Amino acid sequence: MIRKMRLEHFMSINEASLDLGMTNVLVGPNMSGKSNLIQGLMFLTETAAGGLHQALMNRGGFAEVVWKGSNTNDMSFGLTIEVPAFATTSEEKSFEYELVINGNPLDPAGYASVRNEKLWIVTHKKKIPLIDIENGKGSFRFANGNVVSEISGSYAPLGYSIPGWEAMEFKNYLLSCRYYNLLPAAMKAINPAQAQKYLISNGSNFSSWLMTLQTSYPEEFRRFKKVATDVFPDLEEIMAPPTQFGTTFVSTKEKNLIRNIPLSRMSDGEVVFLALLSLLFTPTELGAPLHCFEEPETHLHPRLIEILMEILHQHQSAETDRPFAQIFIATHSLHLIDKCHLSDLIFVEKKNGASTYTRPGSKKGLRELIESDELGLGDLWYSGALKSV
Repeated sequence: MIRKMRLEHFMSINEASLDLGMTNVLVGPNMSGKSNLIQGLMFLTETAAGGLHQALMNRGGFAEVVWKGSNTNDMSFGLTIEVPAFATTSEEKSFEYELVINGNPLDPAGYASVRNEKLWIVTHKKKIPLIDIENGKGSFRFANGNVVSEISGSYAPLGYSIPGWEAMEFKNYLLSCRYYNLLPAAMKAINPAQAQKYLISNGSNFSSWLMTLQTSYPEEFRRFKKVATDVFPDLEEIMAPPTQFGTTFVSTKEKNLIRNIPLSRMSDGEVVFLALLSLLFTPTELGAPLHCFEEPETHLHPRLIEILMEILHQHQSAETDRPFAQIFIATHSLHLIDKCHLSDLIFVEKKNGASTYTRPGSKKGLRELIESDELGLGDLWYSGALKSV
């Protein structure tokens, strides 16, 4: 899991450094910068996938990514990721990563280059450099010290894929992170009847995803369906069968109805709930180390939000060797906040044009107020107490 994250001069963030937990719920007003913390993680994922230039161009170039509160030419990122021993073939380890990008915010082309990039693999015995780029020049190497390549220029070594290179574990971690902003209109499309490795960001492969769970992972699908039918009493069956045309689409069977309900006629809230629920029952081999959600409460009845949070906490507290995804959520939902632990919350506000991130759980007076059961976390957030106590 990601233990520490640091961002400088990225979008609305001048400088931010956070300690992170298994669940991280970002709360704050519109325009405060909740989503930009998640965007920082997504930027690193896209850099690992397609290179620095592509990650910048996806956002309009360097000038549209660097913080606009100054004319700085540098933007930097830092991550500390822990990898537990049961998820690997070796001992418990961590990776420490730093990236400094240099560009010109006045350059209309939007280009930038890597100034510094460093990656260490850390065990209880030692800290070993895998990437060491300083002022645009340096090398990346295996843990045994053998040089993979010398490098100079604008390309981030993290974008390379080299068999046997220990940094690939860190890169694959980033590539496996998932970012969700579910759109019911996209989710209701007919899909090809093809196996899926994950649910796409907007949910547009929803039917193919459920077909994959139904046909290849029957036990996980059974558990998913059991919860869904418990939550929706009129729901008897959920299906995503392949058709003779090589397509698939979700349909449901409801009590007292003689014909099935196709995906196109299902309610938006039902579809979004089923998608989010399916992620909580994802098979281990299809799992991701990190799930980020942009306002997952959209379209959902408050009780459905509460149910999802209850299941999330049940899974995270279960004693099992099965790795479970770290969670980031940006939300305005009082019901979702009410179901959080105080330690989950990150309060976001903007001061002097820059986003700030604080943990209200570190405030003694607030902890005492919660323990007294006088107010729920949602009420405290709405009243402004998360900011002021």
